[in-house]
Amino acid sequence: MRLPGRHGQVTNEMTVSSRRSVPRPPPGGLLVLFPAGGGDGLARRLRHATGVRLSRSEHGGAGEKHGAIGQGVFFGRLDAALVYADADQRRALGRFAGANGLLIERERHLRPAVIRDAFHASLRLPLRDTRSGTWGLRASGVLDSSYSGRGVRLAILDTGLDLEHPDFSHRAVRSRSFVTGLPVHDRNGHGTCCAGIAVGPARPRRAARYGVAPEAELYVAKVLDDDANGTDGNVLAGIDWAVRKGCAVISISLGTPAGEGGGYSRVFERIAARALAAGSLLVAPAGNASQRPDSIAPVDHPANCPSVLGVGALNQSLALASFSNGGPDPRAGGMDLAAAGTAVLSAAPRPTLYQVASGTSIAAPLVAGVAALIAEASPGARGATLRALLLKNARPLPARARSARVRMVCAP
Repeated sequence: MRLPGRHGQVTNEMTVSSRRSVPRPPPGGLLVLFPAGGGDGLARRLRHATGVRLSRSEHGGAGEKHGAIGQGVFFGRLDAALVYADADQRRALGRFAGANGLLIERERHLRPAVIRDAFHASLRLPLRDTRSGTWGLRASGVLDSSYSGRGVRLAILDTGLDLEHPDFSHRAVRSRSFVTGLPVHDRNGHGTCCAGIAVGPARPRRAARYGVAPEAELYVAKVLDDDANGTDGNVLAGIDWAVRKGCAVISISLGTPAGEGGGYSRVFERIAARALAAGSLLVAPAGNASQRPDSIAPVDHPANCPSVLGVGALNQSLALASFSNGGPDPRAGGMDLAAAGTAVLSAAPRPTLYQVASGTSIAAPLVAGVAALIAEASPGARGATLRALLLKNARPLPARARSARVRMVCAP
């Protein structure tokens, strides 16, 4: 990310580290997926079979149990759990899983999908910010839409939010931290940036409009620490919380490389499908490891799950950004939509207030915001129906920029 200086030019680069962050142990947990509808009973039986004690997520987040051997968290809305176990307990868990149809995967590290040094100012770019709004809002038709996301619940799972930012301090924000020892307050900047793109105000205090759905109901889950590090377990905790709160759209601008031909996580795919069935659409970035046109990396986890909406980044010529992932993988999902993802203005924690950022991490919350507009336009459309409407409403890229079979998100 970079910060905007005078006249919209770029000044110093924002770091993602913070001396205030709390050290985290490496991911050593196991993701456990129970058969749909059978999680409660099996979770109770799991303790007797393995010695692992599960607490319920609504009685304390994943972060509060992080790393404690013989303990875990049960996410009842998703019929899934995060478990920490020693060698004997893992063997017992394996036997229990085989006998009861459970899926088990190792917990992964996750990071934001954001690019450094991707912005180069130019007066010759086809699309630029104006006084009325950012170029991404113009390109996707948001500035011409009559919808604002009113009545739609949208969750941002990230590094938190600067709750006292002048563009957010006046509105109601439901929030919760799933990171041990850290409040929801964002000391990194990535979460505030993503929240701003998705639901920033129609009339910011000191900038042009940068938010897609200014009247959406904002839910913020801190699942990444102040160094922007996180794990699958905290993300699952945030998803479970957002689904229980009835969020129609859940934006998770983070991921990890999936590996060529590695397929997708079966646990995350089933969780995303269960969230869809409950009325919550998951949106995630495709990743930034490509060097188009020579090298196109496969879509990151968890965006490569078929039931997660994977988002690529567009540049100001409405072509796929050179860094945007999207390589074909016959065993995994691909890039479903693309949106503005280079030189995008949004909010930043005080005292900076505003920043310019690039990456598929930046494109994903724009798609999430448009999903909120469509959800307002079609009040009965949730889950898979909302996803279908979002894809149907998208439009092809201009012929001159059509470097892949991808469609650009478009507001109703």
